[in-house]
Amino acid sequence: MHQAYQRRTTTSARRPAQWWGIVGVVAALCALTLALVPTLPVLTGAVPVTAHEARRLVAGALLIAAMCALAEIFVLHIQVKREAQTLALSEVPVILAVTFAVPAQTIVGMVAGATLAYVLHRRQRGLKLTYNLTLKATDAVVTLAIYTAVLGPASTLTPRWMLAAYVSVAVAALMDGFVTGLVIGVHEGSLSASTLLRGLGVYPALAFGVATLAVVVAFALDRSPVSAVPALASGVFLVVGYRAYAKLSERHLSLERLYRFSQAVTSTPEVNETLTNVLTQAKELLRSEHAEITFFSGMDGNVVRVALSPSGRLLRESVQLDADDPATPTVLGAQAGATTPGPLMMLRTSKDPATVAHLAARRWREALVVPLVGDAGVVGALAVADRMGKVRGFDPSDLRLLETVANHAGVALQNSRLIDRLRHESLHDALTGLPNRVLLRSNALAELTACEQSRSVGCAMMIMDLDRFKDVNDTLGHQHGDELLMTVAARTVAAAGPQVTVARLGGDEFALLVPGCPDGPAAHEVATRVLAALEVPTVLDGIPVQVGASIGIALAPLHAMDVTDLMRHADVAMYAAKNAGGGVRLYESDTDTSSPDRLALVMELRTALDEGDVTIHVQPKASLLTREVVAVEVLARWNHPRHGLIMPDEFIPLAERAGLMRPLSEHVLRLALQHCADWRSHGIDINIAVNLSARTLTDPDLCQLVAALLDAYDVPARLLTLEITESSVMADPDAAIEALQQLRALGVRLSVDDFGVGYSSLSNLSRMPVHELKIDRSFVLDLADSIDSAVITRSIIDLGRNLALDVIAEGVEDQQAWDMLSALGCVHAQGYFIARPMPPETFPAWLRRWDVPQQVPLAREPAEVHTA
Repeated sequence: MHQAYQRRTTTSARRPAQWWGIVGVVAALCALTLALVPTLPVLTGAVPVTAHEARRLVAGALLIAAMCALAEIFVLHIQVKREAQTLALSEVPVILAVTFAVPAQTIVGMVAGATLAYVLHRRQRGLKLTYNLTLKATDAVVTLAIYTAVLGPASTLTPRWMLAAYVSVAVAALMDGFVTGLVIGVHEGSLSASTLLRGLGVYPALAFGVATLAVVVAFALDRSPVSAVPALASGVFLVVGYRAYAKLSERHLSLERLYRFSQAVTSTPEVNETLTNVLTQAKELLRSEHAEITFFSGMDGNVVRVALSPSGRLLRESVQLDADDPATPTVLGAQAGATTPGPLMMLRTSKDPATVAHLAARRWREALVVPLVGDAGVVGALAVADRMGKVRGFDPSDLRLLETVANHAGVALQNSRLIDRLRHESLHDALTGLPNRVLLRSNALAELTACEQSRSVGCAMMIMDLDRFKDVNDTLGHQHGDELLMTVAARTVAAAGPQVTVARLGGDEFALLVPGCPDGPAAHEVATRVLAALEVPTVLDGIPVQVGASIGIALAPLHAMDVTDLMRHADVAMYAAKNAGGGVRLYESDTDTSSPDRLALVMELRTALDEGDVTIHVQPKASLLTREVVAVEVLARWNHPRHGLIMPDEFIPLAERAGLMRPLSEHVLRLALQHCADWRSHGIDINIAVNLSARTLTDPDLCQLVAALLDAYDVPARLLTLEITESSVMADPDAAIEALQQLRALGVRLSVDDFGVGYSSLSNLSRMPVHELKIDRSFVLDLADSIDSAVITRSIIDLGRNLALDVIAEGVEDQQAWDMLSALGCVHAQGYFIARPMPPETFPAWLRRWDVPQQVPLAREPAEVHTA
């Protein structure tokens, strides 16, 4: 009883590990088949000597193929929770084949028949088809091998023959159950004993029953072909009767579920619970993988889709419907000109281009869509897609059932308060009650239209991102984080004024649409009022918490006359403000990495990495006690053919926004280790430090990359230091600390750069597996003139000493700073007082000349940004 692999699949792509796991199962089946083939007996007549014998063998194989194809087409479907099993009555042709045909006919006929059924009827393709055909071939060979071994020299149609028939099909059924359970476990990534044994219960028993029918037919055929007709007819009647019973049982169960559904959706006035019940029950009743409600939002062409996540949480999204979409009349209802739009079946066999395009766009195989009618007429549509198991598609009875479900859902939602609330929720943020992105875009479109028609002087779009909000969530919990967001929302609305649309875009990001705003100063005034309102501390759990914000401004018509471009430009300005330490920033095209000039620079950066125009300089680090040079830090440089030497603070942001941090990091690491290896060959065994950005630190392949490069250049891990900033760790502490632990296990040194200027790192420092701290240069530069800088520097040095960490001071530019740091107990120093950054080729010569630090302070070095 062959169990074809019909497990339900998700819309996401199969993971590589799952794919290779199933390929491994297929390979094992092929190996088993090849191993058993030599055990089969010599096939009498397998090489025909006459045309008549050849025709007889071909005819026999075709007959077996036809019987096997029919057995695979007229199957029994058993639905178990959220999966479907296909049980083919293949034992009848199998037992008849092993009894009356030669092995070659049996194998060819079974595989050919299965191929016809799987390809033409079930429309299987790819790996699933390969697996099912391989399992069918293995079934044939295993059945023949067991049958031959048990039968031995005995004749057919004897008690020993019956034993051989039963044992062979039982073993094949057990193998099918085990292998199918294995494949399901691999596909779901959850191999367990229960998964592997899932198919070993009812299926061998069913196979035994079908084999009994086959034995009866074989005896009848042996007596007379005519006498086999009643036996076959009895089997057909049993199958048809079972299928009719199953269909009747399914209808009864559907009615029972429909009754429970009606009770569930009418028992609560809470809209989210009602929607959850409607979608959940629709999926269960139609045995579908997807269910969603689409309703008209009251805005031009916009509809809101409400669906269930795999965890059962409601998901909402606003989309623009295509006028050519076949589902549009059903979804928009009366809005599309149809008083009562009809239901729609979009089947997998459809040849209509629009239907095929719609299913492909939604990544569905098939779907049913019916109107959802409330007291105000058609309010939207209810859709289900993809019957679980892909055993059979939707039919007209399913469409009628879905219409009944939609009628009950419409009754539950016909209360106008619920419909109004549903529409309100689709346009407003659930936490703060502010307009969401959909309503913001609609209002912005209206302002831009008025501006085009000279009915408005213009408007300003602001994007606001809170500073240090993640620290509040991590320290006080999400509940207090939500409380802070509601406070920020209320203060922003009050400070901005009644004419300003304040929206929440998600997370800690807000937007402000200021109508009638002609210039930057007017917008800047609104933004300043908002920032001033946020400066007042908010008491959370008895703790006063103060958060700042970064606000970017874009003006219409000055910067853009399209909603998308206006919001993007405001977002660019916001990131510029955040990189500058917060505050307000007006959009400037030269800071926009997506402007034509910046895009050209991005393309040139890609070329520079390929052609080696991105180079490195190194800056030494010396011991404050012995004045010995103990390490060098790598600093990236870009030798641009037109612009000359470009510093990291210009091209690192480009690389981050363009997704080039991985190749840039690898390039800088490769250059650093290449020069480190070269110095070692000349007797210079010195540590080399490379900066890592936040994005590089969370790269899942970082540890493997570092290990591979260390091995490639034969550099000991102890000679490589990776420097990370506090902010890069705080962006995602758990992932960052896990990455640091992997790197430390590799043997590399880890350093916290710019220590003292980040946020909340003291609470996480004990968890960070680092070796050293680097005091930010801003404290060292003011060491002699600022008591605060001196106190902070001493505190960091004491902290490092207490935690058994080395401490390095950056920005040492004169003898006074050197002496003060030495007196405070600092371990190492780095700065212009020791040496300027230099090409790595000149470092060995400089090292030979090094004796003591220069006595003349040099000009302060420009700020470096992290290079990898």
